[in-house]
Amino acid sequence: MTTGASSPGPDAQPADDSGGGSPDPQRAFAAMGEPTRYRILEVLAQSASTVGGVAEAIGALQPQTTKHLQALEAAGLIRVHKLGRRRVASLDRSAFAALAAHLGGWAGPDPDADALHAYEQAIAREVGDPGRSRIVSLRAVVAAPAEAVWRAWTDPRIAGRWWAPSHFEVRELSLAAEEGSPIRFALGEPGGAVYRSAGRVLEVDHGRRLVFALAPVDEAGEALFGAVHTVELTGTDAETVVALRIEATGIREGAAEAVAGLEPGWTQLLGALTAYFDAG
Repeated sequence: MTTGASSPGPDAQPADDSGGGSPDPQRAFAAMGEPTRYRILEVLAQSASTVGGVAEAIGALQPQTTKHLQALEAAGLIRVHKLGRRRVASLDRSAFAALAAHLGGWAGPDPDADALHAYEQAIAREVGDPGRSRIVSLRAVVAAPAEAVWRAWTDPRIAGRWWAPSHFEVRELSLAAEEGSPIRFALGEPGGAVYRSAGRVLEVDHGRRLVFALAPVDEAGEALFGAVHTVELTGTDAETVVALRIEATGIREGAAEAVAGLEPGWTQLLGALTAYFDAG
């Protein structure tokens, strides 16, 4: 510990000797964001030091250094120990441990980030090869009998609880398990944007197979492309295998974003369907 420098006098406020704590993260990061204070923290990370020693290490005048130390102490990042007429500053290690734990909570896995990355890559592929027909095939195993899963697909009151990707909510969902019946669907997201789709039911084999056309529409209500969805259910009384096949054709110019969203979007939806039944 660097304690041999000449006494700087009573030029820093005494610290609370009760020990460290958990600083307010926003205030702590704001204090650290000032370049000189950050350099002071780097110095103190190596060793505790007198106020004069810190000033010498950073090449600053002692009065200015004292003000920076006071700001860091007020933010809960350091402690200034009153040792008679001497003042010795040290990092509050427990405060940094608390900040590390706070940031660690932000560093965990983020399924949304993976989905966004997949979507971004899909858009790039569509832009690079526009207009070509697409086929998406997905599969999920749901912990529920086929009859219950069928209701989850065909009862709008249930479907509206899972038929939305992350950060979206179902604003409108109108469908009936009857051949020829229209489908109206709208998703909303924070900020007020609403995305509408429309289509109709093409084929119904109760409890086993549902075929419907559904595609996003433009402001004039015209489909951006054709999309036929085939849902097939097989399984036992304990679980159901959901096989989904989507064939996109007639893709209009400017529809790359919508087409690219089919696979990552429906992957999220099937995950939400599975979670719906896992939650009982």
